[in-house]
Amino acid sequence: MDAKELLKRYANGETTFINARLNGVNLFDADLIGIGLDQANLSNAILTFTYLNQAILNNANLTRANLRGANLTQAKLQNANLHDADLHGATLQSADLRNANLTLAHLQDANLMGADLRGSDLSIANLTGACLRGANLREEKRVCSTTLKGANLHKADLRGANLTGANLANTNLSGANLSEAMLHGVDLSGANLSGAILQNATLTETNLEGANLNSANLINARLAKANFNEAELIGANLHGAIMPQATLIKAKMNRANLSFARLSKVNLTRADLTEADLTEAEFIDAILAMTDLTNANLTKANLLRAEISTTNLTGANLDDAVMPDGTSGY
Repeated sequence: MDAKELLKRYANGETTFINARLNGVNLFDADLIGIGLDQANLSNAILTFTYLNQAILNNANLTRANLRGANLTQAKLQNANLHDADLHGATLQSADLRNANLTLAHLQDANLMGADLRGSDLSIANLTGACLRGANLREEKRVCSTTLKGANLHKADLRGANLTGANLANTNLSGANLSEAMLHGVDLSGANLSGAILQNATLTETNLEGANLNSANLINARLAKANFNEAELIGANLHGAIMPQATLIKAKMNRANLSFARLSKVNLTRADLTEADLTEAEFIDAILAMTDLTNANLTKANLLRAEISTTNLTGANLDDAVMPDGTSGY
């Protein structure tokens, strides 16, 4: 079937074209709202600025298709193959992309607000500047896990997104907005989160080993049992963060703001907290073996029962701090 025949039949009221062979077809700027293209072959198709609102494209082959600026609002793309597809600036608001293959897809500045991406594979996809506000990327019962390994989400809008259990290892999230996002149990090992906004985000039991969180905003973030081993948090803002039982072994936290943070039972073995602001931070039962707190501000910090026998406190301010034995600091 060619473009002319498809458009003619659609204009005459026919909307369902299951298994249609349309590879390489040119449907630039076409109005195909609500069309049914289940299992269609649209590989290498030109769908630039095409109106595919509410279209049904489940199991469709859209590999290397050009969908720049296309409107796919509320479209159904379950199990669709969008490998290496160009979706730059496309609108996929509230689209159903469950289990879709989006590997190597170009999604720069795409609108994915409220999209369902559970079980989709976004490995090495480019999502620079994309809006994923309120998108659903959570893993369900360890069955359908969203994969974003190696994806580029630089400055992406992920406010309030649900990424529970997703694989974001080595992902570029520098400057991304993840405020109030749900990141419980997410694999962010080796990820670049420098300058990212994670205010009020939930990262409980999240793996951030070796991640770059320099200058990140983690104000009031929930980080219980999170793994920050060998992560970089230089200049990060963790004011009021709740992170009991988190592990920060060999973490670099120079000049980080941890004022009023809750760090009970954390493991900061060999962590670097030089010049960090730890004003009124809570370190009850914390492990600070060989931790470097040179010139750190521990004013009114609570170190009750903390292990500090090998801690470097050179030049640290311990005014009114509660020491491990319950006595007052200097």
